[in-house]
Amino acid sequence: MRAYLPISHLDLLGFLAKESFDASEVFAPTESFINENLDCDEEEIEYLLSISAGEAALDLRTTSKAPGLVLAVELNDSQCGQSSENLLMLIEPLTWNQVQCALLLYPSEEELVWFATQEIELEIDSWI
Repeated sequence: MRAYLPISHLDLLGFLAKESFDASEVFAPTESFINENLDCDEEEIEYLLSISAGEAALDLRTTSKAPGLVLAVELNDSQCGQSSENLLMLIEPLTWNQVQCALLLYPSEEELVWFATQEIELEIDSWI
């Protein structure tokens, strides 16, 4: 299942270094969220969740110019705990190989900027 993790710059650096991150929750297509958005297809559901994660990530920024950072991750069933609305609790840490891409939301923009996984380490210093 694809999910979206809002993350601070410092936590992203730690995730890169340790290749593991103990996140408490992610934005995910929970049963409740899907039922509330029955008129949306899978792509629209993912878009809505990624935007919600991006907005949450804005609160994790260290400077007002920095973007909100979101990682798109592919979850294993064993990691999934309880859910509520559009949030899924995680019961196991994420590993770096689950990261599919980084999404950045700048405060003055409405669209997310996409970065491939291999670009994250190259670009991370410009995201502060």
